[in-house]
Amino acid sequence: MPPEPDVPVMASASRGGVSMADRPAGLRAAEASDWGSAAEAEPLGAGDPALRLATPRVGLVEGDGDPNWEIAGLPLGERTRRALAAVGLASGHANGSRLLVAGDALLEPAAIEALMARSHSHDGAVAPVNWRGGLAALWVPADTPVPSDAGGLRALAERFRSSQRLRLVDPGEARCERIRSVEDAERVHAEMLASLPQPTDGFFARYFDRRISIRLSVELVRRGVAPNLITGVATAVGLLGAAMLASSLHGLQVLGALLFVLSTILDGCDGEVARLSLRMTELGRKLDLIGDNVVHVAVFVAIGHLALGSNPGLPMLAAVGATLFGVMAAIVAGFWYLGWLARSGRPEAILHRYEALLSRDWAYVVLLLALVGQLPLLIWGAALGSNAVAAALLLLRVKQWPPLPSRGHYQD
Repeated sequence: MPPEPDVPVMASASRGGVSMADRPAGLRAAEASDWGSAAEAEPLGAGDPALRLATPRVGLVEGDGDPNWEIAGLPLGERTRRALAAVGLASGHANGSRLLVAGDALLEPAAIEALMARSHSHDGAVAPVNWRGGLAALWVPADTPVPSDAGGLRALAERFRSSQRLRLVDPGEARCERIRSVEDAERVHAEMLASLPQPTDGFFARYFDRRISIRLSVELVRRGVAPNLITGVATAVGLLGAAMLASSLHGLQVLGALLFVLSTILDGCDGEVARLSLRMTELGRKLDLIGDNVVHVAVFVAIGHLALGSNPGLPMLAAVGATLFGVMAAIVAGFWYLGWLARSGRPEAILHRYEALLSRDWAYVVLLLALVGQLPLLIWGAALGSNAVAAALLLLRVKQWPPLPSRGHYQD
């Protein structure tokens, strides 16, 4: 699948440095064109009149590395293009200032935004504080000449520094560095993959699901698969698994449980692909959350149906009713509590702890019970657990807990 059509294409520098034949097997050369030459530096999206009017110039100069080196499924050059497009680069630069970018630069949106933010009130140059491995990007006034290669960026920054017209910004953990060798590409590739596990991961998610999903996600990024499509597939697989869990046949129950586990693995892929391919959106986050909850409800409905079929008495009917009520109440209370957490400015760590409690590790409990032919047992535990979670969330929301140290009262 080709890259997203809405990502503007920018002129860029010719590749140099390590030969394509020297790249390791894990870093494939992508099917992408060369970046051009420094003399061809044009505005981002120069072929589109609307983009040309809205976007300041991005000058690209020749680097040592190959922009076709693949890092986490994307060519280096394409990754930088997407980062530049993601931040817009459109507002506040009527003065014609522009960003000079090394042809082998790896930039993340947050790093570009840090440079942009400082350039608004400064008539000189703006550079990242860390120049390890060479200067990857430099924001300069409009009349600044473009150096012939990326090595000239450092010399240019030094000239601005000597005239006290250079400001340094700290991009934090956002990447703003040059990839000048295969070793650099391998290092960043490994670091990106190592950053994918989340604080909210449960035990099985961290030590089993992620080992599979990360490998799969890199291949999906390479093929250009959209994160929202993965969300849809994960939801469909989970619903198919739920339908099989309702069967009275032991083999279908086990297969349904395996599909449910597979859906949890795919559920990790959509977020991983979104982060690796710089395609994170609020819509995608909401679709992921909705898909998770739809599958959860379907699984409990299916197991409830199975339990009533094997034990149609009043106690089981009450347990199934309590379970379904508790699951729905927990979902509604969770949305209410999460919305309040986001609005009230609580630390992100609190949200992580909440999400960790709702980990989908319980899919492995479903698999275990299916293997031993005891799926109805889940209903008895869920009847208590789901209602306890719902009650706790409602209590936390009503009590507006946890409080922030700097504020004693919160408004909705």
